[in-house]
Amino acid sequence: MAHVVGLSEKRQADAALIVTEAATNILKYAGQGEITLANRDVDGVQVLEIIALDRGPGIANLTSALADGFSTGGSLGAGLGTIRRHASLFDIYSIAGSGTALLARIANPPNVPNTANAANASNPSTTPDAGAESFQVGVKSTRKFGQEVCGDAWGVRRVGPNLWVTLLDGLGHGPMAAEASNRAVGVFLEADPADQPADVLRRAHQGIKDTRGAVMAVAMFDRASRTMSFAGVGNIVGIVASAEETQHLISTDGTVGYNMRAVRPREASWTKGSVFIATTDGLSTRWNLTRHPGLVQRHPSLIASVLHRDFARDADDATIIVVKAA
Repeated sequence: MAHVVGLSEKRQADAALIVTEAATNILKYAGQGEITLANRDVDGVQVLEIIALDRGPGIANLTSALADGFSTGGSLGAGLGTIRRHASLFDIYSIAGSGTALLARIANPPNVPNTANAANASNPSTTPDAGAESFQVGVKSTRKFGQEVCGDAWGVRRVGPNLWVTLLDGLGHGPMAAEASNRAVGVFLEADPADQPADVLRRAHQGIKDTRGAVMAVAMFDRASRTMSFAGVGNIVGIVASAEETQHLISTDGTVGYNMRAVRPREASWTKGSVFIATTDGLSTRWNLTRHPGLVQRHPSLIASVLHRDFARDADDATIIVVKAA
């Protein structure tokens, strides 16, 4: 995967080292867990994203654990420090007794062109997550146990300085649900840049009428006005969390493509540190942030992975998308 994304041989070796260290830690301290890898486009830069999750005893003192030479398992104590040094972006979340989640992204340094995309060589001035991103996005999506495809879908689109996201859950499961949700994502990606979220929902309603339909939410993040506009149809759950409050975003009853009532748009303030979270009903409706102190301070990929780990159900497609104002 590191080769496909265009990483140099050195960065490919870094990827192998990071995965080895993360897997070793899971086996040694948690007994079992999972590591997921994904190729991501971060503001035009291709990166390899590695996320390691477990439900083990957690780390009581992260500061000490990140220092070289610290170990509770009789090893050299270089694992977490090694991962952090070899990653372009590193983040970790752990609570004693509640498991650990680790994020590492790997990209070529600014002066090394991405071999999978020569266009990146003409713009080597930024590295992923080095402060140039105005928005950070994280997604975690899984299909229902036993299904070959996921009936959920999501999309991200940049329009000038603003960011648009959508999240869908096709009715039912399997290929027909996936067709409905993926076609609606296509409508979202081709929508008029002047549209509002409610307009996109109405366009999608017309565009997928010959499918079984889907529940859908659309959010637009406006940097200039520092607002987030939201519109949803069906049971997509959405919130905007900040240091001051958590605002719940209510969707309209109905089904896009089948029976859609008048859409009621919502707005919320969007300032540095604000976090938008939206989930399909594959995550328990009881999900909340109270069990995870400090989680909203972490990278969106970690937020999404931790909440999915703790609240997703195998009996349904389950997707969560997180956007953070950088």
